[in-house]
Amino acid sequence: MTPPPWRHVHLTGVGGVGMAGLAHILADLGVRVTGTDEKDSDMLQSLRLRGMDVQTGHDAAQVADADTLVYSSAVSEANPERRMAVSCDIPTLRRGDFLAQLAELFPNVVAVAGSHGKTTTTAMLAHIMQRCGMEPGFLVGGRIDGWARSACVGKGEVLITEVDESDGTQALMRCSHAIIVNIEDDHCWSVGGMEALERCFAEFADRADHVIAWSCEASDRLLAEHPHVHLLSRQDMPDGLALPFAGEHNRVNATLALEAALQLGIDRTDALAALTTFPGVVRRLTEHLVSSVGAVALVEDYAHHPTELRAALAALREHYPAHRLLVVFQPHRHERVRRYAGAFAKELSQADEVIVFRPFAAWTDDDGLADPEEIARGIAGVPSRYWDGPIETLSGAVANRARACRSPLVVAVIGAGDVGALVPLLRSELSRLCSERLESFLRSSHAAPVTRTRAWSRLTTLGVGGDAPVLVEPRTEDELSDVLRRARNHAIPVQVLGMGSNILGGDQCDPHVFLRLRQGVFRDVRRGDAHSVEGGAGVTLRELTDRLSAMGLGHEALPALCWIPGTLGGAVRMNAGSHGHCMSELVERIGGFRLGGDTWAAAGKSLAWTYRASAVPEDVIITRVWIRVVEIDDTDAYRDRIREHGARRADEQPKGRSAGCVFRNPPDDSAGRLLDACGWIDRREGSFHFSGKHANFLLSDGGGSEEGFLSLLLAAQADVFRKEGVVLHPEIVAVSPQTTARIKSQTTALEFERDRSQQPKRVGTGE
Repeated sequence: MTPPPWRHVHLTGVGGVGMAGLAHILADLGVRVTGTDEKDSDMLQSLRLRGMDVQTGHDAAQVADADTLVYSSAVSEANPERRMAVSCDIPTLRRGDFLAQLAELFPNVVAVAGSHGKTTTTAMLAHIMQRCGMEPGFLVGGRIDGWARSACVGKGEVLITEVDESDGTQALMRCSHAIIVNIEDDHCWSVGGMEALERCFAEFADRADHVIAWSCEASDRLLAEHPHVHLLSRQDMPDGLALPFAGEHNRVNATLALEAALQLGIDRTDALAALTTFPGVVRRLTEHLVSSVGAVALVEDYAHHPTELRAALAALREHYPAHRLLVVFQPHRHERVRRYAGAFAKELSQADEVIVFRPFAAWTDDDGLADPEEIARGIAGVPSRYWDGPIETLSGAVANRARACRSPLVVAVIGAGDVGALVPLLRSELSRLCSERLESFLRSSHAAPVTRTRAWSRLTTLGVGGDAPVLVEPRTEDELSDVLRRARNHAIPVQVLGMGSNILGGDQCDPHVFLRLRQGVFRDVRRGDAHSVEGGAGVTLRELTDRLSAMGLGHEALPALCWIPGTLGGAVRMNAGSHGHCMSELVERIGGFRLGGDTWAAAGKSLAWTYRASAVPEDVIITRVWIRVVEIDDTDAYRDRIREHGARRADEQPKGRSAGCVFRNPPDDSAGRLLDACGWIDRREGSFHFSGKHANFLLSDGGGSEEGFLSLLLAAQADVFRKEGVVLHPEIVAVSPQTTARIKSQTTALEFERDRSQQPKRVGTGE
């Protein structure tokens, strides 16, 4: 790979996914990167995690030391950083111009163009190459579920990137392989008309050694003279193509990505297998909520052209054939309303109910071009309305429509603008509706007690979480088995809640069933044979120890372990430990149920026990544990040991509401030591603070929010990585899937950066 010619590149408007992608690749190459954006975002945070100097607010002083300034299409000539660069004779380039220069450093470049589908096609090809061990460079113009970031330099042998027709810069790209997904009239107004747009695609193809395109009138005509073009059609879709999501357009994208992979030397069978695991691009038919009882789904899609809208609605009908379809659609720019109002109305007529939200301006002042209410007026045979009010009241209106609907319902939020802000509001509203229906269903279905009256702040030792979950408390194994079978039959997600000692509760409702095994047989402690005792999974370790002591029984590890504030089942699953002892020392046998309701059992010695983890399968609910015990010769001395450990724990650990240690200790080190070294001991933010006694305890004063706790936790994790190069793994368990995903996303990103930092670096010419 050719070394980069830049020493310091400044990116104005760095918060966009494409600009942030450039920043990541430049940093991979050893180039110094700075950047600014109007507002803070997760994208800027991902750059800060790598140590890049990115700021909010544009400031001319930021560019003084740069040798090149790159700006996004949203940045005008009046921007102070652009003006400063011009006055200092610093070269300024549009993002697309700079991408073309960056691509010249790679021996092989696959550039993906098209009016629709280029982000997904780019991501699919990058995914295939990664799964097949090729380590490509890639720059995807969207976020991919589960990926640490959307851009990477890879081995430097091949770059897979999408290119942009909206500003004509795709015509500057020189590539070994060009993929053209489709050619339509979108963006033609910004490049000088339809003829100029087609010329841009033709020039892009002319600069490519090989072209792969989907056959249509425009591509057939424009590419007819290219010496190395491969036109694909439906008959080229492989029989073995199995994608994890619906939609003819996705099958087209996958077929194009597959052909490119084959031309790059990937085995066909391996490529098809890789496509079955493609995680999908965020805001492309993304499912934010799928309930069971009540059959409610919330889906988001990026469609903002009539062709894209048609494809999205067809995919929704394919995936949810029995559901009523309620669509909230936001046009992107008044220019598209002027051109496509009738076409939008025609496509939206395929839904069952439509709300047209006010257009997103996309950094333009074109609201005088068209009347967006024309779309709603043109929708035939379907209840429809135009909405120009606050997004919060729109959420309430949609939720009311969902409450009134007695059929299975999918709510689709569609558009490329700020309508995405509606999704978390709707998710909260629809989750609450689903939980209400779920609670009603469970109450009428079986005898186990069902409640929804205690908030997470009362169910956890940390005391965080304003939502009240649907809580089922079976008293017998038969009741538990019945709950699990009904949950399986209705696809109801089930989670187990013990004492809540390592749980981060949620502020927003989630349609899950939480099991609490604290009644009936689950708190029994019974003598087994001469050397074992059977304990119910819901008995606390302190209760277990006291009851054994009353029987004249014990174990050398229990005086230390009994002070862990958890249940026997939870302690076994986590292989909880204290003062040199852990639960695996005690376990003889374990019994339980699979989530489907079938029984499960295992011997303790057959399981792989590791630090703070066991090999008990994730889909197993522990109900009973047989532990090894011995007869105690001196009961008073044994109880003195229990008290001594309790006093020691009280002296070592801070008082106050907490979830215990929030991070696991890394190998051969202490999370508390690392946090202390980085200045987090006694650090406070709002209602939470790291303890002044033990920095790995994050304490709650009460009344704090889930978001407040999470922000402080993630900030500490990122800071330790920046200063010490160590990725701390959170030990706390979040009940919210969204919170779990955020923790996993940052942890994955940090691990990605750590692993890359351990590889040989590619150094820019200026360093």
